[in-house]
Amino acid sequence: MLPVLFEIGKFKFYSFGSFIALGTFLAGVFLVRAAKARKLQTHHLFDTILFTLLFALLGARITYYFVYADQFSNLGQIIYFWQGGLVALGGIVTGFFTYFYFVNREKDPIWQMLDLGALGLLVAWAIGKFGCFLSACTIGRDASGFLAINGAYPVDLFSTIWAALLFAIILYAWARRKLSDGVVFFLAIEGLFLGQLMLNTLGTDSSEGLMKVDSIITLTLIILLYLVFWKLHGPKIERNRWGINIKSFVFHKKKNLE
Repeated sequence: MLPVLFEIGKFKFYSFGSFIALGTFLAGVFLVRAAKARKLQTHHLFDTILFTLLFALLGARITYYFVYADQFSNLGQIIYFWQGGLVALGGIVTGFFTYFYFVNREKDPIWQMLDLGALGLLVAWAIGKFGCFLSACTIGRDASGFLAINGAYPVDLFSTIWAALLFAIILYAWARRKLSDGVVFFLAIEGLFLGQLMLNTLGTDSSEGLMKVDSIITLTLIILLYLVFWKLHGPKIERNRWGINIKSFVFHKKKNLE
């Protein structure tokens, strides 16, 4: 693979860190343009994106530190995130709460901004995972055929493709303005987690240590998210003079589209 993209003097630009930075930048561009398209506030988005990235990276790195403390010679190495060694779930959780804090502080419409944030996450994830692929972060199981690269499954490349497809499909639905606020958030996060849960099985360490715990936590989050989604957007049964009426809150009513 290509763990180091290029060097300028003594400075090395690692694929992992470089693509995380690129993914964050492009996700930020998308977030600002999408917010403007929906006539939402954008003046605070730079700070929101910056702090969300910083806390997500710290959360992912700190989680990795507690799991693999023996790999660190001193506490200062905890900030060397560009060299790899992150736990994605730790980053997603801390990033979510940071993003939610800033959006709530600015009194933005929460569910609309969560929809945009989830789409932005898919952009950043797809590009960041390509950096992981170049850095060989995840070692896939031995394989042959057109799905294999160098005799193994390219798990991180599959993750990039999956996130990119999710983004394209959900963005299309979002652009048509037919989904209720918040539905895009649940679809994007559930889709991302489900994809990761399946792709984790292609790794050589899928049933060992951290990956096993990661899969259990991911499955738990998938179930919890689905229950919340069903509570908020599941069909509602009402009784009227004509009998039983089933309403779905997944789609906007026509008056909301005007």
